[in-house]
Amino acid sequence: MEFGEYIRSLREKHNLLLREMAANLNMDVAYLSKIERGNRIARREQVVAFAKTLKEDENELIKLWMSEQIVLMLKNEKERTEILKIAEEKISKIVKKGKNLK
Repeated sequence: MEFGEYIRSLREKHNLLLREMAANLNMDVAYLSKIERGNRIARREQVVAFAKTLKEDENELIKLWMSEQIVLMLKNEKERTEILKIAEEKISKIVKKGKNLK
C-alpha cells in the first residue's frame, strides 16, 4: 500500500474527516488530500505529525514513508538492486565505525 493510501485508511479508521485531520496538523486540506492521493510527498516532520495525530508508531510510518522515497528514486534505474546492495554495504561500514548516519 502506498504511503498516502495508508494515511487515508488510518484517518478513516479514526473517523476523521479530511478537514478535521488537516486542522489537527495545521495543514491545508488540499495539500493533505494530495498527499493521500499520492500527488504530493509528505516531509519527514509531517510523517511524525501524522503518527502523533493518528496514534501510530512513528518508526513504522517513517519506514513506510522512507521506503517509498527510495522506490521513487530507483524505480527507473536499471541497476537498482545493485545500487541498494552498495548502499547497504556503505551503511554497514558507517555503523561499524560508530558514525551517525544523519
